[in-house]
Amino acid sequence: MNTNQNHIDDLIGKYLASEATRAERTEVESWIEESPDNRAYFKHFQIIFERASHSSADQEFNTDEAWMKLKGRLSQRRGKTISISAYWPVLRVAATLLFVAGAAYLLYQWGDVPVETVAYKADDVIVRDTLPDGSKTILNRGTTISYAYNPRSNERRLQLSGEAFFDVAHDEEKSFIIESQEVLIEDLGTKFNVRANPEGETIEVYVESGEVAFYTLDDPGLNLIAGETGVYDKTSKSFTRLQQMDTNKLAYSTGVFLFRNADLASIVEDLNAVYDTKVRLSNEALKNCRLNVSFRNENIDDIVEIIAATLKLSVTKEGEEYILSGVSCGD
Repeated sequence: MNTNQNHIDDLIGKYLASEATRAERTEVESWIEESPDNRAYFKHFQIIFERASHSSADQEFNTDEAWMKLKGRLSQRRGKTISISAYWPVLRVAATLLFVAGAAYLLYQWGDVPVETVAYKADDVIVRDTLPDGSKTILNRGTTISYAYNPRSNERRLQLSGEAFFDVAHDEEKSFIIESQEVLIEDLGTKFNVRANPEGETIEVYVESGEVAFYTLDDPGLNLIAGETGVYDKTSKSFTRLQQMDTNKLAYSTGVFLFRNADLASIVEDLNAVYDTKVRLSNEALKNCRLNVSFRNENIDDIVEIIAATLKLSVTKEGEEYILSGVSCGD
């Protein structure tokens, strides 16, 4: 780690331990505002202190060993090694707090601590609901989540299988973390979508507003801001950042489709992902038909009629399935 990073780590330690001067506090706060990565780094350091401040376990501990554990956690998040600085007494406080926080966690695991747990499931319908903390969620079909709040650690933790959109009731005192398979998604004040189907090859996070941290225990991953998508490849265990997202993939939660020069095969795929009544093309020749059209909370009957009229196709219905037919577009 370079000298400048050593310096800011020292200042953060003093800042959180209430040992910083006014000038040092100003310097830390200015550094935090410089970038999302700085803000996230400070946030993770702060969580250690905040969680520990709620613990009251009386334990004998090895401060040096505890500091080494703290150093390891921070270096894992940044992918760098954090060296012991001149502010060793201050950072020993962090080590002490980390150790006590660990003891508190064990008390939570084995002690009589009330933990609020609620499960939600969307089978064949899209489910909209409100979590106990006031956060809004929309579950796509086949999705399950469980929500648990630990009052001792002030942590809201969710388990997710499938796809869901979250509008988080942000609370600086209560972290909001989603676990899905091997990845973790931590809210830093935002609205975001998570697609984590167990059979899929990737896990995707799209941020509509605000910011999230997207990572694993072995990889610091990505900090994503509004408009960005993060993709985690389960095979290569790697993260990729995308600057754009096909917002039609979120139509299950927004009700909005926006097709610009889209091929009919993709349009049908997106519609079938949202509506119970399915659409099918009668022949392969129709797949490459192109269309510019948008829909906002339309019912599937009207959508199919508009597509058919625009492309001069015929439409029939068999049971719960619409069939679009034609020799080719415009014929």
